[in-house]
Amino acid sequence: MVSLVPLKFAQALADVAVELKQEDQVQEELSSFSALLGSHKELMGTLTHPAIPFTAKRKIIQELAKEIPLTQTLVNFILVLIERAVLPQFQEVLEAYANVLDDLHGIVRAEVFACEKVDKALDQRLQKAVSTLTGKKAKINYHVDESLIGGLKLQIGSTIYDGSIGTQLGEFRRRLASK
Repeated sequence: MVSLVPLKFAQALADVAVELKQEDQVQEELSSFSALLGSHKELMGTLTHPAIPFTAKRKIIQELAKEIPLTQTLVNFILVLIERAVLPQFQEVLEAYANVLDDLHGIVRAEVFACEKVDKALDQRLQKAVSTLTGKKAKINYHVDESLIGGLKLQIGSTIYDGSIGTQLGEFRRRLASK
């Protein structure tokens, strides 16, 4: 779940990206910069260290922008994140940006946990069910959870629909134990 501050920054970036018709390009650049931060831990330390002047951090970002490459829109955005001390939450900003774009395009993301790989027929039924439930186009990520006996769990946002056999057996036991 994304916290409020990264969400606000992501929304502002999305507004600018939509206006410039650069939504997908910005998302790709965010991912590239995220990968860079992930593979060079000392870079995050340098960009967030309070003793290093902002002008030095700006030069680092401008040099990186030539190599990655990054548009001026994203360079400016990263500099604002550094200036406002939000850069440590960059992964949340990236996630929030994707969520904002999904909302703009009428897409809902869901997670499905099943005991085995989901086949095409079940995938189509789940796509339709999620779309009917939410009124949006569904993007579903599938996960194999070997702890499940059978059935599946569906998560949309913070709501979980648990149709696993283990949960159903637990409910059956509870009902049998009560009058």
